[in-house]
Amino acid sequence: MLIAKMDKIRNNLMKHSSIGGANMRYFKSYYLFIVITLLLTGCIGVETEKSPSNSKLTIESYNMSEKETLLISKTGVEQIKFFKLNGTLKEDDDLQFSVEVFENGKFKEELLKTWDELETKYNDSLISFGIIDNRDEDHSLKLLNGIPSGLAATFYSNNMTTSSFGLLIDRKMALEKNKPIYLTAWLGTTKNELRSGGGTTGELPQGIEEAELAFIYKVLWTDKEKK
Repeated sequence: MLIAKMDKIRNNLMKHSSIGGANMRYFKSYYLFIVITLLLTGCIGVETEKSPSNSKLTIESYNMSEKETLLISKTGVEQIKFFKLNGTLKEDDDLQFSVEVFENGKFKEELLKTWDELETKYNDSLISFGIIDNRDEDHSLKLLNGIPSGLAATFYSNNMTTSSFGLLIDRKMALEKNKPIYLTAWLGTTKNELRSGGGTTGELPQGIEEAELAFIYKVLWTDKEKK
């Protein structure tokens, strides 16, 4: 329909340009044709900029450079993992970030939960989960949740003597609506042995049932909560 309109405009302008043989009138008509064409093209561009009907969100581990690792080591954060987030949220969608706590293999509570994200477009946006061990001071762990819009932190009492910290994904993964992806896990015990808390598919680690205490970092693509 747009092409038909443009052809009609062009034909009318050519007709007018031939009447009287006036070059000035032809120039004005041609200029008007160009302006209308640009305006119509602009309207098409606006339509294509609307939010996609099917959003796609992906997440993957971010490998720090040697210099970045050195800089992080100067902050006192002993254990931290970074991830890259890409994609666009629709207006009614939301991303939730949180840390799930398990004791003796059973879910206990959810900490550092954030939702109602201000950002909706992610282009290699970084998120992270880190731990600072304050055992020498007050026997606590400081949990750090780095999200696209800021940083959340909390303290958790700790008397574990052995721990492990590992990734739960080994490749770029696509998020599925209402299905959590677990990104990294800290497992702790007062015993001398502990299975590594790693994984590859974004699921809960197998060694979680053997850990006396576990922190699992999670991201969830869901509907925006109605206020």
